[in-house]
Amino acid sequence: MFSVGSQLPLTVGMEGSSDDHPIIIPELSMNMFELFLSVAYNNWKPEGPTHDDVLDLLRFSNKFMSQKARDVAINHLHERRFQHKPYELLALCLEFSISKFFVPAFRRLVEFRIHDIPGPVRRRLGFEVWNAFVDLKELLDEHNRIVACEEPPIVTHSPYCTDNTACFIDWRQLWWNSMARFLLDGRNPQKFHEAIERFQELGPEIGRVNLECWKMLLQTVKNATAFCLAFDLVEETAQQLSAALITEPAPMLTKAELDTLGLPSHEEIL
Repeated sequence: MFSVGSQLPLTVGMEGSSDDHPIIIPELSMNMFELFLSVAYNNWKPEGPTHDDVLDLLRFSNKFMSQKARDVAINHLHERRFQHKPYELLALCLEFSISKFFVPAFRRLVEFRIHDIPGPVRRRLGFEVWNAFVDLKELLDEHNRIVACEEPPIVTHSPYCTDNTACFIDWRQLWWNSMARFLLDGRNPQKFHEAIERFQELGPEIGRVNLECWKMLLQTVKNATAFCLAFDLVEETAQQLSAALITEPAPMLTKAELDTLGLPSHEEIL
């Protein structure tokens, strides 16, 4: 009844009347149609759909308004999201209006260096996302330098601290020689949580910092108040981009819902 991608000559008005007069759907590849049947009958090949299959399902759902095909494709991508680069997922979110994993993919993207993102992908991300990403990286780098250069203050020394001045001097030196170096290392800069983990391992190397003062300061660092500002900035940027750029397509009504509303189904219209 259907001839996928075929160019057989047809008699006008006879399409679909018999197997000899199939309905031509030139935009639909054989693989897309087979994938649609897999979705419709929940009967997949043993190895499951490939990444290209998932993309074909998304194209099919966009063209033929198949909510089930879209849901299957998006769930498959979400389950395997860590197998793909975040910029690849973001490009798919923008192309197919997927909001489900836009924000977490953007969070992961921020961990990449700008020059590690291929040129063609930058174009797929579009001006808004790319510009927001570059601006955010600059803000985070500036915040990183501020955190590295400004040690958390010693608000109150421990009662057991017998030399507050020496404790303060060595604390400043300790912060600059360790945490600042971890964060600003030109060859291998550490992420905040990695730098904190390394910093708390300095127990035997704290100089004249009183041990009780060190414990209080370490707790302040581990609470990561300054570091939370960076996380909040990333989250806010990702949420704003998702809201501005992605509009999920309205879900299609099922035949039962159409019947309830007294509307004809797609089959009845055809």
